[in-house]
Amino acid sequence: MESGASPLVSTVPRPHAARLAATTYPVHGSMEARFADMDANGHLNNVALETLHENTRATLNRRVLPSAYGRAPRSLRIVTSTVVVHYLREAPWPAVIQTASGIGHVGRTSFVSSTALFHDDACVSLCDTVLVLLDDNGPTPIPDDARAHLASLCLRVD
Repeated sequence: MESGASPLVSTVPRPHAARLAATTYPVHGSMEARFADMDANGHLNNVALETLHENTRATLNRRVLPSAYGRAPRSLRIVTSTVVVHYLREAPWPAVIQTASGIGHVGRTSFVSSTALFHDDACVSLCDTVLVLLDDNGPTPIPDDARAHLASLCLRVD
């Protein structure tokens, strides 16, 4: 083991270079940063960036599994298992942040929602979130129609 490294610490490698290109993601949008998102240095703070990622992935998830977000009693729910965020550069306020999202992986009961935030064509942050589909008994297989929709939204390299 490397000096100073601990088996108790979990780290993740830097993201693949293709993740820094908006063309890797099949779904795009934009959000205006709020004044409240700014830190004392005049940049969007890390929590605000994660909130932008969260809204981006929830919007994508709702397209694939709309019943999991309904207000009526629901048999399926989506829960977060793991969130990994890379903060790559500062983003100013005011700003319109371009969002990009897609699916990084589809498993039996879970999938990875992969999102990116851009300002002036530069990637400012990346996020990968493992989401698990649950029913009343715990993790449940992703339905075939949702699986096909997820597969159609996978990240791609041109």
